[in-house]
Amino acid sequence: MDLDRDSGHAGASWVRSVVMGERGPDGGLAWIGRHAYEDHAGQGLAGMRAGISLTAIRGADPASFLLRLGALRDTVDGVVPYRNYRLPDPLPGPPKPAYAASMYAVGMYGTCGEWTFILDDHGAATWFLAQFDNPDALPGKDEELVCVTLNRHHAPSMIVYSPQGAEGAWTAEFGTGLLEYRLDAPDDPSGALAAFDQALAGAGAIHSQLATGRSWSEWPPAVYQAVADRFGISVNRHQAEQGLLPAVALPLP
Repeated sequence: MDLDRDSGHAGASWVRSVVMGERGPDGGLAWIGRHAYEDHAGQGLAGMRAGISLTAIRGADPASFLLRLGALRDTVDGVVPYRNYRLPDPLPGPPKPAYAASMYAVGMYGTCGEWTFILDDHGAATWFLAQFDNPDALPGKDEELVCVTLNRHHAPSMIVYSPQGAEGAWTAEFGTGLLEYRLDAPDDPSGALAAFDQALAGAGAIHSQLATGRSWSEWPPAVYQAVADRFGISVNRHQAEQGLLPAVALPLP
């Protein structure tokens, strides 16, 4: 994928400046968690702030991964800012199996180091929903994937993690570690699950390791901070809120 191409909608310098995650004030990920359970109404943004779920994968080509999720090719072949993108008008006649506007949600994507990330604000992470029906969505052995899905349509909010070299993914509800409350401990030869749990505990995102109770609204900032601490993933708040990151149209299950 040529992320520096001029698509006719945005110049190469724009793409270079927005597609990479940035650290600094309101970089990182904790800002996403601070607005996780807010309503979109009245925010007046061209992009996203409230209710963002995140999926990030390492070891996959960005374009290939988006296409594996069923992304509309125009959002892969041409880089268009989220704020400027509109789904194509449906073709006349009965809806085609391959395309109907109501079957798609528009998110944003970008890269941060070796990671490709996708932001969704329609209630849940598209990847989390897609993985149940689409085998191509599942990470391969050479890929590492982490997903924070708010599941506002069907609680609880969850963390999903698939370490590199693993077959499958592990889930945990917000406030719980990946290795907690399991009848059989997952095989963790690389220690990746334990390391993620350590990051969750360090950020205050595991309730059993807290001395005092925590309000439900405090879990998302801690979870997102742990993901940033463990994996070094950052999303620039200004670019996300202003809709400057590239758009991606992904099918709803």
